[in-house]
Amino acid sequence: MIITTEMAQPIVDQMIKIIDYNVNIMNQKGVIVASGDKNRIYEIHQGALEAIDLKRERIIHKTDSKNMIGTHSGVNIPIEIKGKVIGAVGITGEPTKIYKLIHIIKITVESLLEQQILIEQLRYKQTALDEWIQNLIDEDSNNIPLLESKAKYLKINFNKYISIFVIEVKYPNILSLDYEKIHKNEIQIIKLLNFFYPNCLFSASIGKGYFILGIPFKENENIKVITKVGCNINTKLNAEGFNTFIGIGNVYKGIIGYRTSYIEGLQSIDLLKQIANNKVVCHIQEWGLLQLVEKIPPETRQSFLSRYLSTKPTLNEELQETLKIFLKNNLNIKSTSDEMHIHRNTLIYRLDKIKELWGLDPRNFNDAIKLQFINWCRTLK
Repeated sequence: MIITTEMAQPIVDQMIKIIDYNVNIMNQKGVIVASGDKNRIYEIHQGALEAIDLKRERIIHKTDSKNMIGTHSGVNIPIEIKGKVIGAVGITGEPTKIYKLIHIIKITVESLLEQQILIEQLRYKQTALDEWIQNLIDEDSNNIPLLESKAKYLKINFNKYISIFVIEVKYPNILSLDYEKIHKNEIQIIKLLNFFYPNCLFSASIGKGYFILGIPFKENENIKVITKVGCNINTKLNAEGFNTFIGIGNVYKGIIGYRTSYIEGLQSIDLLKQIANNKVVCHIQEWGLLQLVEKIPPETRQSFLSRYLSTKPTLNEELQETLKIFLKNNLNIKSTSDEMHIHRNTLIYRLDKIKELWGLDPRNFNDAIKLQFINWCRTLK
């Protein structure tokens, strides 16, 4: 480990607020990287070099300092992390007055530096994880062996069966260019997800308000169980002030499987936003054939509608709503009339009217398929 000014100067600044002596921190080469006296930064400290070489404190008296490069009277002592000397810390002053103090300073500096090392390691690991996830979800990234190798380095067991939860978060009262607030929210959301689901395989922000969370499940886990987890995520994030859409992919293992689950989760969010049914959480399997229809290019869907409906009269709002609910209820007369609070004869009259206008009978299975396809194409953007 190399001690840097960025790492050490905040420690020195705190130290000199508490004690009435100047404190210096030197790296392994004896260079002063942090000091209460800013003019001494980047000078060579001979006393620190000797302390590092001797692996014990080096006391410098006033008479000694005249013959030693970059030194004043004081005491310098090695900084050790995990049994390895990585630099030295020194206090400027009369050695007899500060000798006991230097050992307390040494322990404090070592403790604070260890925390800094841990923070840097976590930051590096998160950066590596973010990069790995960006490559995982990139369909153009085809170097699967490299992704597997990096997964092993990150201790991600890609042989586990997981479902990918894609979460889109809308930040309330934050401008799209307020990057500092957005970044703080991203950090908070990742912390919340890891706190709520500590057994997740990985979690990360993937930009533009999107997050992914890989949660282990049995290979043939019940869809209701998985969707319930998605609803719990939504409830917990809502409680923290975040509004979400959550799309859930199927359970897979392996790099390609994880990518597929992510794509499914993303598609589920896209469908949630297009279908106005007040749902905010949905598993990809809940969309059925609509999942396939959505993959048809929008221009192809619109071309089909234009050709098919150009010779048909427009259904009024009442007939459109009746058709939509009838199809949703699997062509069941009773369920539809109950949901719409209308008499079955009224429903039958409306279905007959649709048949008269469009030449398609909603009660006929083959005609219902065509009507459902038309309905989906009109709904999707």
